[in-house]
Amino acid sequence: MNFFNKIFFFFFLLFSYSVFSQNSGYKTGVSNILNATNPEDIGVRTAVQIQEDKDDPLEYGYVNDKDILWSTTVWEIIDLDQRVNYPLLYPVDTSVVGDERRPMIWWLKQEIEKFNLPVYDAENTESEGEFIERLPDERVENIFKRRIISDEGREKFKNAIAVIEERISVQYDKYNFNPYEEEISAEEKQILANDTTFRPIFPYTIKKFTGYKELTDEVFSYAQFLGFTSPDGPVRVVQPQGIPEELSQDAINEYTAVLREILDTEFFVEDTDFYYKNFQFEELKQWLIKGIWYFDKKYSELIYRPIGIAPVATSLDEDSAAGGGGGGSMIDPRILDEPNGEDSDGDGISDSDEMDIFGTDPQLADTDGDGVNDGLENQNGLDPLFGAPEDKQQFDEMVAEFIASQDTGPSAPEDSVKENIIPLFWVYYPHAREILKKGQAFNNRNTSKYISFDDIINSRRFSSMIYKEENVYENREVKDYIKNNSFMRLLESERIKEKIRNFEHDMWSW
Repeated sequence: MNFFNKIFFFFFLLFSYSVFSQNSGYKTGVSNILNATNPEDIGVRTAVQIQEDKDDPLEYGYVNDKDILWSTTVWEIIDLDQRVNYPLLYPVDTSVVGDERRPMIWWLKQEIEKFNLPVYDAENTESEGEFIERLPDERVENIFKRRIISDEGREKFKNAIAVIEERISVQYDKYNFNPYEEEISAEEKQILANDTTFRPIFPYTIKKFTGYKELTDEVFSYAQFLGFTSPDGPVRVVQPQGIPEELSQDAINEYTAVLREILDTEFFVEDTDFYYKNFQFEELKQWLIKGIWYFDKKYSELIYRPIGIAPVATSLDEDSAAGGGGGGSMIDPRILDEPNGEDSDGDGISDSDEMDIFGTDPQLADTDGDGVNDGLENQNGLDPLFGAPEDKQQFDEMVAEFIASQDTGPSAPEDSVKENIIPLFWVYYPHAREILKKGQAFNNRNTSKYISFDDIINSRRFSSMIYKEENVYENREVKDYIKNNSFMRLLESERIKEKIRNFEHDMWSW
């Protein structure tokens, strides 16, 4: 190859590399705006610039446990309503900005949907970044979709017992025996085993078992279902041949939640009983971040290391947002059911039922005059004929408990009704570093030079409030020991921050 051919080949490679890099669409901010010949060239990086701008995450150094003189784990809330935290939220409308500007959740969403980034504890809101359960790939598909219950689905929820009993009746007619009875013969068991279309309802393993108090076993049996639907009222059947025990109102709520979960799992049909709506960026309300502060005696420095992050948004499951999911969630005690006939006094019980079943006055909404109408008393396990002030007090306590149960955000005060927000999932932060390093947040101090989300998190360029510190009391949250006083919780958060800062300061005081 002569000299001129070598020169030609060199320029050909350089030109090809440059064209390839521009066609790759790699853009960042308004770079090249002062050098661009055409508008479409703004933000397009040349091959040389891309190489110069290459900025991988700074690797964490190895930390020997012997070098950790002191450490504590804290959980913090990054409230996206605060102006200083806007770079972690905006832009929420990506159609009005360039391709180079995307919110932090967008970068995680892309990789999660490609199954490149594992997520944990998607439905376990109690785990708080303990990374107990990794979400399997088959369930990742709908993780960024809001589940909307249709009118047909709500009707099924309302008639949960009847829907389940109808399925059992159909199965009984098909096999000429009840497949859920304990005393079925070996031949009958073989018939069920050979039928690939048989879908058993019981025993049912509760998926959202965390949070239940009255239910002590995650398996819900057919005997429990029979006890709950007993003609004499909901009872807990004690085996073997025990005396049925009347269920408390809390147990009734939990049994009802399990039946709703059974319907949701075994009976609901997509596009008939529910449909999905895509997650919108503006629904993101907070970020939770779990991290460790430790003092490294090797470097004589107090260091922060993020461990996990979680987006907090309005509940993607509309049913759980309405208080009908698992985990001890409650149905609003103030909402009346629809009467199954004419209801002259508007108490939620038809006139015929009031006369024939309950013995209450069909022309008087509050027969016993205790301040709670007959329908609400009947739905909540109170006696509409008793007429004692204790009924009104108990009803008010139910309402207060329901209101408190709707306040599910980690920082939410217990004395107010707040939009239902929950952590959608947790991401192990070391898994996300490469992704967040590519994501560039808007820098209002220099629009030509963005800052990566990884830099924001590691350098703690955000405002946050500590809502939990690792402690001997099962890592209880601040709101668990400071109740109904948001201001005192803020002061407690600042006290924990000050304690961490003072540790390093005290190391150099003598």
